[in-house]
Amino acid sequence: MATPLVIVGTGGSGRETYALLTDIHQADPDAWEFMGFLGLHEPPQGLLDRLKAPFLGDPRTLLERVPESKTWSYALGMGRPERRRAMDACLEGQGLTSATLIHPTVRIGPDVEIGRGAIICAHSTITTNVRIGINAQVNIGCTIAHDVRIGDYVTFAQSANIAGNVTIHDDATIFTNASLLPGITIGKAAIVGAGAVVTRDVTPGTTVVGVPAKPLP
Repeated sequence: MATPLVIVGTGGSGRETYALLTDIHQADPDAWEFMGFLGLHEPPQGLLDRLKAPFLGDPRTLLERVPESKTWSYALGMGRPERRRAMDACLEGQGLTSATLIHPTVRIGPDVEIGRGAIICAHSTITTNVRIGINAQVNIGCTIAHDVRIGDYVTFAQSANIAGNVTIHDDATIFTNASLLPGITIGKAAIVGAGAVVTRDVTPGTTVVGVPAKPLP
């Protein structure tokens, strides 16, 4: 029997998570039963109407409003790590279980560990001896090479390229088409800008941009 599942977030990331879930359903109709979206604010209803997807309201009061939801699972469709961390605590505290969603086209090699709640989108490749933390978000077309270590709530935007032996600490964000060279360490909550090429370690909380990547002034 399919497990009931809600998606938290009605923005672009949440709706892309719904598209991912639709592809998973086509490959395995018995995996998940989509119940609807959750969000802190009313979404643009026309968008959800076109998806024929219901909006179930505020995630903070879900169990109070829908008692049977304690048996449901949830996927965190939000790009910002701190928001995923907060919603993870909120829904786990209500008894729900985080869902790990991996697109059928993802290529995963041997000795890869993926933490609970991770979302791995279409056409991404994860090679070998990789560790990915809880509620990481790997967007479309990312490449993660050997011996990479990725912390909790890390976000990869589309087509990020992570070379071998890279370490990325919790809550970091790697934006579209960024490239991390071998052996680099990205500190906690650091941000790598779109198209950046990172040749040196990035300290915690720092934003780097450019080729080669340098901290913003």
